[in-house]
Amino acid sequence: TTEELLESLTVGVVILNQNEEFVYVNELTNKITGYSINDLENINQWFTTAYPDTDYRKKVINNFRNKVKNKESYNHILQIFDKNNEEKYIEFRIKPLKNGHIMANIIDVTEKIKRQKKIEYLSFHDELTDLYNRHYLQEELKKLNKSRQYPVSIIIGDLDNLKAINDNLGHLAGDKYIKKAANIIKSLLRNEDIIARVGGDEFVITLPNTTKKTASSITKRIREKFELENKKSDKSIKFDISLGISTAKNKKNDLINCYHLADQNMYKNKNKKN
Repeated sequence: TTEELLESLTVGVVILNQNEEFVYVNELTNKITGYSINDLENINQWFTTAYPDTDYRKKVINNFRNKVKNKESYNHILQIFDKNNEEKYIEFRIKPLKNGHIMANIIDVTEKIKRQKKIEYLSFHDELTDLYNRHYLQEELKKLNKSRQYPVSIIIGDLDNLKAINDNLGHLAGDKYIKKAANIIKSLLRNEDIIARVGGDEFVITLPNTTKKTASSITKRIREKFELENKKSDKSIKFDISLGISTAKNKKNDLINCYHLADQNMYKNKNKKN
């Protein structure tokens, strides 16, 4: 029978009549969404429960009604909430039938979308600290170069003693040290500031609309916070960072040059300690 055929398919199947009432929902749809034909009388109930965000729901409904009105088949992936209020990503393949009914195939693509999002996230983020990475920083510098957010200050920080920690206490301790440093620096920045980890022990901070004086006060706060951590710690190896600043006052100052100057200033400060 037709019903047996629909149940044997490896996709969810839903059929609606011209009044947008559910006339058929297969078992796989029930598994994917948590809803059976007994839970929902018509598509409006589905829209309300699956799309709690009002604006998003309106877009979904308008798109659906326009396509159905024009008897168009279409595919799209939507974020829904299932019966247990779990977020899922579903591919819907909507097809008008000759008798005026509408058939929707339902495919759970949650894992696929999550994997894609993870890959996208890691292309711009450092896995250890969750800060941005070098790739993102390069894109950010290009944007800032074209922006009107001058003066732009750049701070470069290089952790001291990371090699000693890795050699004496092991790489797990070294990772903790890096994460701790990342959290301290991040906690002292504004929302519009960008911090990236660009090497094993190196961080870069971009500060739009920030004078050299303000950037200096930020580096002072970073050093004070590191010093405070040292007082709390009983470890023999000092928790410390060397910092360098450079400020591009206007568009005439290229941010790549500014970056290199901050780097040079950081190494000057590091060498003073040694």
